[in-house]
Amino acid sequence: MNKNIINFLNEYVEIPNPQYAIMLRGAWGCGKTFFIHQWMKQLNNNKDADKLEWQPIYVSLYGLTNIQQITEQINKEISPWLYSKGMKFAKKILKVASKIALKYDLDMDGNGKNEGSVTYNLDSILLLKEDNIEIKGNKILIFDDLERCDVKLETLLGYINYFSEHCKCKVIIIGDEDKITAKENKDSNLKFKDFKEKTIGRTFEITVNVEETLDFFINEISTNNRNLLSENKELIIKIFHASKFNNLRVLRQCLNDYHRIVMALPEHYHKSSKYKLIITSLLANFVAVYCEYKSGNTQIGSLFNSLSRMFTDKEKNEEREKIMSKYRFIEIGKKLDIFSDFLVNEIVCYLESGYFDTTYLRQYFAAENASLKSWEYLYDYWRLGNEEYEKYYNETVRYYLEDKSTDLKELFVIISILSVLYNDNLVFVPKKDIIAQGKHSIDRLMEGIYDIDDLLNCKSKVHSGTKSHNNGGSNKILSDLIVYFEKLFEQRFEKCPNKVSVMLENLTDETCERLSLALNDVLPVKQKSYKDTSIFQEADVDKVSNSILGLSNESRNTFLHFLLFRYKLTSSGNEIECLSKYCQSDLSQLKLINQKLKIEAANKRFIEKYSIEKITNLIDEITAKTE
Repeated sequence: MNKNIINFLNEYVEIPNPQYAIMLRGAWGCGKTFFIHQWMKQLNNNKDADKLEWQPIYVSLYGLTNIQQITEQINKEISPWLYSKGMKFAKKILKVASKIALKYDLDMDGNGKNEGSVTYNLDSILLLKEDNIEIKGNKILIFDDLERCDVKLETLLGYINYFSEHCKCKVIIIGDEDKITAKENKDSNLKFKDFKEKTIGRTFEITVNVEETLDFFINEISTNNRNLLSENKELIIKIFHASKFNNLRVLRQCLNDYHRIVMALPEHYHKSSKYKLIITSLLANFVAVYCEYKSGNTQIGSLFNSLSRMFTDKEKNEEREKIMSKYRFIEIGKKLDIFSDFLVNEIVCYLESGYFDTTYLRQYFAAENASLKSWEYLYDYWRLGNEEYEKYYNETVRYYLEDKSTDLKELFVIISILSVLYNDNLVFVPKKDIIAQGKHSIDRLMEGIYDIDDLLNCKSKVHSGTKSHNNGGSNKILSDLIVYFEKLFEQRFEKCPNKVSVMLENLTDETCERLSLALNDVLPVKQKSYKDTSIFQEADVDKVSNSILGLSNESRNTFLHFLLFRYKLTSSGNEIECLSKYCQSDLSQLKLINQKLKIEAANKRFIEKYSIEKITNLIDEITAKTE
């Protein structure tokens, strides 16, 4: 389609006085500016070097606020080639044109020999209006970014129309027609629709052609990285089309940013045998994340986050699946790991802050000499010959049934692979035996783990292990063992002590300051804040009482305010009319703590006595409301 436009433009510029303009329209980033510059290069290649000919005058209207600025841009385009044949030739043109187009002064020495300085006030409009025998060729004016110009649209259109109607110029207008119309003033006498009917003879839609432009983008990049990009041209195009973003300008920016990051890697990375594999994965992620983020999915970082993936959120899961489904076919057999949680967040960080942490690559390059595990060969089992498959399959099954898995990630990688293979009738061990062994291995690897952080780490490992081959409910073995792990996780998690309760048992002057902030922290898995939990109900009465007594008088005052704004007053200072069920369940423990504090207060004096009694009096007020 774009070739047809080129043919038409070539014919249009040869018309002596067309009296109409051409419009090239299309959405931002579709390649309109790139297209016109390529066409201009073609025209320039056809110029006669021995003659002074009109060259295409390209003006970007982006951000211009008045007509004078536009004229100045035209002047800047004309001036370089007007003097390109030397000063003597330029003076000849200026003298011929002076009556109609120029006001100039030649700064010459007494002998009239110095040609080194010319000052002038070039009136390009008049120069373009009148024919000049000294300048040959076609007068072509290109106005780009029409919709991004800040000149009043009615004034701008009238200005452009003058060149088409009175100057025998071949005028090409470039812009997003929808946005141009949206900028119109209701009271304008000249509407874009009317201007189009009167002045624009033909309108062409510039379509995205990534195949044609990608070579140009790659050639802009230095040789060091150009070959790798050329080798992955097909991959880039597939991901770009899958994104449905169709913005070539963003793709160009993406490739340049990717190149800058890769070239900043330490030299020994580039010499690694794994370099191409790792950097190609980075490229695939860069193009996919860049396009998604720039198309409006700015929350992609939170969607592809290892912690958020661990928790059930139907809406986020659906949004994540919607994005991944566009690219899944590209990954088959390539180990590109598109939308790797870590990579997504590193790229989003780069887009938002300009910083990309390449240190994560160390683990990949450092492991380059490590031999692959037998099950890792089974990722692409459909590529293997019979003997290879039998060898790696037997080794994997033996390792699994002998309960040798070193951690939950490795275990669930193997389970995931066996589950897929079982689905394809390529496993010769009964399903019940695989599930029974899986449960036994999970129990062993979870033995002694009850701390909340350790449990979350286990959940993260299971998620990482299942990510590559988890096809949902179709893999019954994997599904059953995930359910088993989740049940065990929930049982352990329910027994984990409340973080704020632990803080209360171990209060110090420093931690007392953080109590209020801790209430706003989110309780992992439950997706609710600690303020919506019972914090005293699970706490040990003696430990809490002793920790309060061990505080300084100032910290006791801080603790007093902590109690005040949890159980008595709202944040605006009004009385709390009805305590939440979580706060009410704390009251029985608070009473017991209060009894111990009152006994100790009787043996104190001065400020110590005063600070403890302030707390006990407040607890009396709080508990009295519910009696």
